[in-house]
Amino acid sequence: MSKLLLPLLLLAQGTDTANDRNWAETLRADARAMHDDIAANHPGPANDLDPDFAKRNDAALALAIERAASVRDLPGYFYALRGYAAAFDDGHLGFWLANDAPQLGAQWPGFLTGFDGDRQVVKTRADDSPVPLGAILDSCDGKPAAKLAADHVGAFEGRWFLASTRILRGGYLFVDQGNPFITRTTRCRFIVDGKPREVTLAWRPIARAEMRDRVRDTGRSATDPIGARTLADGTRWFTLSDFDGAPDSTATKALTPMIAAMRSDRAAIAAAPRIVFDLRGNGGGSSDWSAQIAEILWGKQRVEAQSGSSAVDWRASADNVKTLSDYRDEFRGAEGTSAEMLGWIDATVNGVTAAHARGEPLWRFADPAPAKTPGEPPAPPAGPVYFITDGTCASACLDAADLWKALGAIQVGQETSADTLYIDVRVDPLPSGLANIAVPMKVYRGRERGSNEPLRPTHAFAGDMRDSDALARWIAALPENRR
Repeated sequence: MSKLLLPLLLLAQGTDTANDRNWAETLRADARAMHDDIAANHPGPANDLDPDFAKRNDAALALAIERAASVRDLPGYFYALRGYAAAFDDGHLGFWLANDAPQLGAQWPGFLTGFDGDRQVVKTRADDSPVPLGAILDSCDGKPAAKLAADHVGAFEGRWFLASTRILRGGYLFVDQGNPFITRTTRCRFIVDGKPREVTLAWRPIARAEMRDRVRDTGRSATDPIGARTLADGTRWFTLSDFDGAPDSTATKALTPMIAAMRSDRAAIAAAPRIVFDLRGNGGGSSDWSAQIAEILWGKQRVEAQSGSSAVDWRASADNVKTLSDYRDEFRGAEGTSAEMLGWIDATVNGVTAAHARGEPLWRFADPAPAKTPGEPPAPPAGPVYFITDGTCASACLDAADLWKALGAIQVGQETSADTLYIDVRVDPLPSGLANIAVPMKVYRGRERGSNEPLRPTHAFAGDMRDSDALARWIAALPENRR
């Protein structure tokens, strides 16, 4: 039920005009509430294998309080708490502005760069931009390009060591939203056709919708609607761009009939020359979806034989008991939820509730001995099974990749994102009502994939990940198809 809940940074023209708000005090109060929520509900403070977690939480609060002395507006408030969350290098521990909060203004210099490997190149530009597409950023104001991006973007994003983070978030380097903890660049050096070019930046406003589209262009990411199709060459292609497990979600309404159709059509799907699971744009949700798909394709017996992790420890707090109980009420009787999922949530709520009543900080859910589904599993698919990943793949998307790869599927596309061993989040509003935070409630034990370890494809796609037709042609020509 884990979900990567960190939304893209909201960009818009206009800033908060509430002059009567004391932004420094608002920051102090929300930072303390964030600290206390993490201390009370996150498994980290009770995790003997992470003895410095509480110190990191205290240090992040101290920095936010220190920064409050100079905060006078919404951007200062925002970036101080954005930095707080980034200090944990955890994609599941997040901070974002509420939907009804004032929006941050945005300016740009007429172009945005994005990452190509270790290089930052111009990937989108206005017609009057001083640099062409493909220009390579060398430095700004005497600071090398790599350090500039790490200081101006990475310090407020976290996990900057991941290629996926740099690809998806690097486009914000030349977005100015009033962050008072950095100095806006004024002059940059580019390499254009092998020759240096000095450029003085002329910053100007940009509208929210345009900025959103241009930042997406720098990351070359795609999110197609959930659906199934058969290609001209017989390939069975399943677009799985979201694993949201909420009963009333768009994903649930699309995945439930798709999976039912897969069960009915299993024989034809397994006989296809190849099967493709397209995970582009999938940031996570419920691992139940990928488990159901695996059982259809490879058989429940083979899925039961996979270990995943040895156990998980849940933080047994009053707030987590309430959150998990609410989840149970949502999923009980919801269409598309497997019996295994319902049994899991019942056992988890009961176990965490009992541990909290006993005053125990953690409750361990250990998977029972693998069930023995009677009979032989169905024959595996006749052709290769591929799953496409990009840098958005995190949380339950990574769980899918782990499971499918163990069953013989082949990862193609781009390197994934990564997650720590802390997962399954609760979402809480901060006292000001301006923002929300996401706080993990459980920690994996014995997971084969390490903390913040991405998955790298067997076959890396060098083209534009938004080009589905090119991806399909490329996959059809891979070595597994020439046996």
